[in-house]
Amino acid sequence: MSQYDSQINSRYDDPETYSGKNPPDWEARRKTVYRRDDWTCQNCGRQSGPHAGDDGERLHAHHIQAYANGGSNHLSNLETLCEPCHQNSHEHNIFQDGWVGDGPIVYRIGAVRASLRGILAALIMSVWVGLFGRLLAYGTGVHIGSLETEAVWIGIPTVVVLVVVLSKPLFITTVLGLGATGISAIVLQGVGVSPALLSTALLVWPPVLIGVWALWRGHLR
Repeated sequence: MSQYDSQINSRYDDPETYSGKNPPDWEARRKTVYRRDDWTCQNCGRQSGPHAGDDGERLHAHHIQAYANGGSNHLSNLETLCEPCHQNSHEHNIFQDGWVGDGPIVYRIGAVRASLRGILAALIMSVWVGLFGRLLAYGTGVHIGSLETEAVWIGIPTVVVLVVVLSKPLFITTVLGLGATGISAIVLQGVGVSPALLSTALLVWPPVLIGVWALWRGHLR
């Protein structure tokens, strides 16, 4: 493990989490890639860095799969290229249009990383919970009312859950998971394996699975 590994934040693998060309930990990433590739251009084989001293070519960390094609900043998507080879790998001048640029601004919304997919997942989870809460209220005798009344019944819990999901995604996913497990166990004990159990599972587990997926994929942090 190099001295720079601890400085790399996996959050910045995804370019949607910050502004600018490179992530905040780019310095650590590129130096880790140079060391991994033994300061050797992966295209022409030219060695630089400690192998060439002041006479070596400048090295660049190149994205194998470009951002535009879904590429990330993960080390597996970076390779060492010498400056001429890096320039030749692009159809445009890599030094124009502020290639270095200003320092990146990290996007934050509470504890959630600023990903459209994460926000969409959180919204779907919240609406689902809001609708399920209204269904429970209906089961206790609160009948369907006017459009305005229903908007309040569904809207308030939806907004509350959305705020909590965005600020504490792991917490709310865990709570929903425990709740879904408890409800499923109660129904299983009461009616056994039956269509009623399947219906219950379809009602309570989707937001949990969405939350797990979003956390696993890094869309909610």
